[in-house]
Amino acid sequence: MSLEELEATFERELLTDKRAAAETAYALACRHRTEYDGSGQHPFKVAKEWAVRAIKILDELPAEHIDQVTSTRMSVGGVDLPELLHSGVVRERLADLLQSDW
Repeated sequence: MSLEELEATFERELLTDKRAAAETAYALACRHRTEYDGSGQHPFKVAKEWAVRAIKILDELPAEHIDQVTSTRMSVGGVDLPELLHSGVVRERLADLLQSDW
């Protein structure tokens, strides 16, 4: 799946399934971290933007019970998802992006 297709998937999910959208945003952050999309922007800057989106969505979702933070899919767009996905996991796994000034 291309980055463009994955971004289109995110836009659809954002309207229908916020958890899925957060998972896709996380996957997009991971993909942009390692792939250049040809936009002219630094890939880490774009990756950071997707990580921030994932965190924002996840912070808005309930997270009191384990079933509320369990990933609904094993992978998205070729990116393996953590079994539990909440904003703390994204902050930890993508800390290098989030702490930089890309």
